[in-house]
Amino acid sequence: MTPADAARRLVRSAYLHRLAAILGDGAYLVGGALRDRLLGIPTHDVDLVVEQDPAGAAQRLAAAFGGRAFPLGRPPLVTWRVTAGARAFDIWQIERSLAADIWRRDLTVNALFWRLPCGPLLDPTGGLDDLAARRLRVVRASNLDDDPLRVLRAVRVMSTHPALAMTSETEHLVAAAAPGLAAVARERIVEELRRLLAGPGAGKALAVAERLGILGVLSPPWARWPALGEITARASALAGLQGRPGGVLRAGAAAVAPALLAAPAAGFPATWDTAAAARALEHIGYPARAAAATARAAGLGEELARPGSRAVDVRALAWEAAALLPAALAWAAASDPAWLTRSPGIWRWHRAFDRRPPLLGGEEIATLLALPPGPGRAEAVRVLRIAEARREVRSRRQAERFLRSWRDGTVGRVDSPLREC
Repeated sequence: MTPADAARRLVRSAYLHRLAAILGDGAYLVGGALRDRLLGIPTHDVDLVVEQDPAGAAQRLAAAFGGRAFPLGRPPLVTWRVTAGARAFDIWQIERSLAADIWRRDLTVNALFWRLPCGPLLDPTGGLDDLAARRLRVVRASNLDDDPLRVLRAVRVMSTHPALAMTSETEHLVAAAAPGLAAVARERIVEELRRLLAGPGAGKALAVAERLGILGVLSPPWARWPALGEITARASALAGLQGRPGGVLRAGAAAVAPALLAAPAAGFPATWDTAAAARALEHIGYPARAAAATARAAGLGEELARPGSRAVDVRALAWEAAALLPAALAWAAASDPAWLTRSPGIWRWHRAFDRRPPLLGGEEIATLLALPPGPGRAEAVRVLRIAEARREVRSRRQAERFLRSWRDGTVGRVDSPLREC
């Protein structure tokens, strides 16, 4: 693509002309928003640089699109964000000069600037040629040291744009700068990983990240793990589920995808150590509760997809999974395509069963078994509900007999595979 070709594509955009009318003189379309438009990829995210008054520009955009504007960061590095439905705008002011702003960026394909509405296109780093050649090059090696998150961002771009690939020189620079990720704020790392794991090239990107030592910096067990092929295939499958138009598996895939990062610590594929997986996710930067839920969901998905799982076991697992069920189903579907067709039926059963009142309430069970308040009551409620899910009891009388036998030890302890993960 020549500069003239790029200019023609951008000048024809009525949307960009509207933005120019709202923002006034001295506004530039930049970064991924410009890159994707040149690639012909639809995007709702817009990155803008203005010569002055970013707060005023944000307020005008919010008013025009019916959204809200708010600042991110602390002075002097403040970005204004505007959200309006599916649209998102990030706006910041040129710090020292336009040239300095361009040369401080991560990749050349993200260092393109278009002055709204009619140009010119500014491309001092050769980003347009790199875009045409589908290659990713670092603008300057020192930029990776200035913000080591750019190491992960380079891999994330490979995931969200699978046609683009790093040059060998860029791979060398990224690998050399990877240890700097240890000092990056965890929430920034988690956000980049979320976008990486949702991209259509997630499997390829994880393989590159492992080869360059990036994953080993985030989670040490990756440095000595031999089962990369199995997890990259799982990553590609989960990314495909996230790209679906809707359904239970789409939301579940997004929720469980971070478990991929904990696979080496969990002992995958031979086993799944839920506690170790949760610790690995916490080490990467995921909040403790989210890490525990993600690890449990993946462990449950492993049990669901285990060959020979009986229907009664699947129903018991589905009930105990509760809110984690969509994530567990997505993990199972990424493991075994048969779960693509099984999952909707399990989800419908779970929703119907959850609405059905238990055969005996908690107080009734406590009276029947003479249980004092405490964990014993909760365990009795749980084992009866599992028996109902397995269809081992179908009436109040059967429930009473079952509970007495359970109390007396004449039936085995009721465990679900989830508790053994």
